[in-house]
Amino acid sequence: MEDYSRQFDQGIELFNRGDFYECHDTFEEIWLQESSDRQPFLQGLIQAAVAFHHYRHGKSGAARTMLRLSLEKLSGYPDAAEGIDLSRLRGELETWKRALDQSLSSPRPAEIGLEYPRIWPAEPSP
Repeated sequence: MEDYSRQFDQGIELFNRGDFYECHDTFEEIWLQESSDRQPFLQGLIQAAVAFHHYRHGKSGAARTMLRLSLEKLSGYPDAAEGIDLSRLRGELETWKRALDQSLSSPRPAEIGLEYPRIWPAEPSP
């Protein structure tokens, strides 16, 4: 569990820095070792990272597809899961997907008024 937690935190840090390819690799290492209901959750995070990697390389169609798949995977989980604010992340991913759906080109984030999403910690339960 300690190794999982350390790697998971590292994946979040990489995502939040915008190191999407490295984030994908880190989450995938965990995913490959899982055989539980965590797999779809991790796959959703991997797909989110892949979406922004594609976007950066001008592949907005692939980014849209990965965002859709990510949202589908993450939709089955509570708003706070694995210590992260999943509701906020899903909202940010949905905003990006809508923006990309409305554009035929690959707009830069500043052109559509969006920053890359971040993975935020969940608020502690009272």
